[in-house]
Amino acid sequence: MSSQLKDIKYEVKGVSTGLHWYHWVVISLSLVLTFGAYYITERQTNLKIATQFEFQSQQIVELVQERMIRYEEALWAGVSALKMFPSDASREDWRTFAASLQIDQRFPGINGIGVIHYVPSEKLSNYLAWQRASMPDYGLHPAHSEPEYWPITYIEPQSENRRAVGLDMAHEINRYTAAKKARDTRHANITGPITLVQDDQKTPGFLFYAPWHSSSRSSDRYGGSDSEFKGLVYAPFIMYKLMDGTLKNVNRLVNFSIHDGDTLLYSELDSNSENLDADPLFQREITLELYGRLWRFHLQSTQLFRAQQNYAQPLIILFGGLMIDVLLFAIFFVLARSNRNAVEYAQKVTASLKLRQEELEQASQNLQQKNRDLQEANNELDQFAFVASHDLKAPLRGINQLAQWIEEDSEGALTDTTYTHLTLMKSRIARLESLLDDLLTYSRVGRNKELPNSVQIAPMIDDIFHLLNHDGRFSLTLEAPTESVMTITTPLEQILRNLIGNAMKHHDQDTGNIAIHVSQLSQYLHFEVKDDGPGIPVEHQQQVFELFHTLRPRDQVEGSGMGLSIIKKILERYHCTYQIQSDGQRGLVFSFYWPIGMKSHNTEDDERDKK
Repeated sequence: MSSQLKDIKYEVKGVSTGLHWYHWVVISLSLVLTFGAYYITERQTNLKIATQFEFQSQQIVELVQERMIRYEEALWAGVSALKMFPSDASREDWRTFAASLQIDQRFPGINGIGVIHYVPSEKLSNYLAWQRASMPDYGLHPAHSEPEYWPITYIEPQSENRRAVGLDMAHEINRYTAAKKARDTRHANITGPITLVQDDQKTPGFLFYAPWHSSSRSSDRYGGSDSEFKGLVYAPFIMYKLMDGTLKNVNRLVNFSIHDGDTLLYSELDSNSENLDADPLFQREITLELYGRLWRFHLQSTQLFRAQQNYAQPLIILFGGLMIDVLLFAIFFVLARSNRNAVEYAQKVTASLKLRQEELEQASQNLQQKNRDLQEANNELDQFAFVASHDLKAPLRGINQLAQWIEEDSEGALTDTTYTHLTLMKSRIARLESLLDDLLTYSRVGRNKELPNSVQIAPMIDDIFHLLNHDGRFSLTLEAPTESVMTITTPLEQILRNLIGNAMKHHDQDTGNIAIHVSQLSQYLHFEVKDDGPGIPVEHQQQVFELFHTLRPRDQVEGSGMGLSIIKKILERYHCTYQIQSDGQRGLVFSFYWPIGMKSHNTEDDERDKK
């Protein structure tokens, strides 16, 4: 031990209070991890934000494209309707069809839907006569030099588009070019940027054409002489109305503008736009080929997009990592400074532990001696209880025999009072014998070594009941499992015998019923023993477990007053819970748990004692 103390003192002298090389390595690695995590997190955050902007931008373009597809479907529906009419469609026929489309509800942003007839110059007079039959003031406008005519014949709702009725598409290059392209390709087309005649604000717009070809009907009013082409079903659009119906600028994350070539069709990138960000985080351009035209979308993030982004995570990681590095440095520094004190303290603890070990060894020897003394005392107590019970029972039997002889020899000569006294004396001799038996039982609770065995609970209870119910005063209601269980039977039989016996001895009526309910709960049996005799007041329910305690005078009660004390000692010996329930007036329920599938309690004690 002295050499170990010298080694400890030598190590204390050699302890350094500075940081070792491995401390600096740990701090350096922590810094590298901190900045690496910051860099990776910042990149991931920026990538996530950029991906969100890309998604929002693509979604806007796709919504515009999807809406135009819906408008195209409406135009082709108009073409189909024109083909299905049995004769040339009248203005009233087209009004009925347009009403069925429910444009206002199903196609927001559209200005109307109409029919453009293709009229060669040789059919113009017949065409005008046909139209003036239903609209006397109908005429084509404006004048142009083209050899053919493309007038707007019908447009619904007509009241909002009255100025467009009779407008000839051939008078203006964008309208005319798109019309001929739709005819020749047989596909839907849109015009270049135009201003609608019905738009008082003169804002950018366009026309959407679907060509009408039919080989089943020829007319002297319209249509080519040597072709199937009859005209166009079209829809006029004012650009800002189309966007309001498609993508209303409310709480949007992206603002955008649309150009057709160099012409601006629509823009949200001015100071009047909602949530405009003068210095946007992201912006991009997308070119969309749409029905023969190239629309160029310029998209940029809004202030709302900026507000929704969270750049705090990389900074939190950076700040948290630096704080950890500072704490590591402080901890290493404190540990280095505290190393000397720790070694000195270890020296003191070692000496203290040795002293404590010696004290524990001495205490262990004392405890073993006390255990041996206690075992001897218990053995002597068992022997004393056995001898005392047998030695005391012998004179009691003699006194009882003398009382019987006196009663027999003096039969007919004694007074009633003397007979009463003799009877009382014999009763007390019997009670004293019972008391000695119960004292011996009480002293031996938990001392007998017993192993569990298989037992059927219901037959065991039934046997105990019929053994005690020799005069047949009581009935039994029993509910218990039928299968066998492994348990220690002798103490359980003693508990049940005392409970059933108490219920019979303390009953104040000629007949009674005892109800016993047993249920199995995992590793325990739960017993409920209920009688219909006198109850026990709440204030006395704990006192009845005391030795020799009875609620009535001893001369009025059979037994020694130790039955519940023995039950309590057995249950506590096997760590079982128990309970008395009574309203204090009538009836009593004693419930307790009893272990099954267990080792002998004494066997466990023996094994623990050996260790």
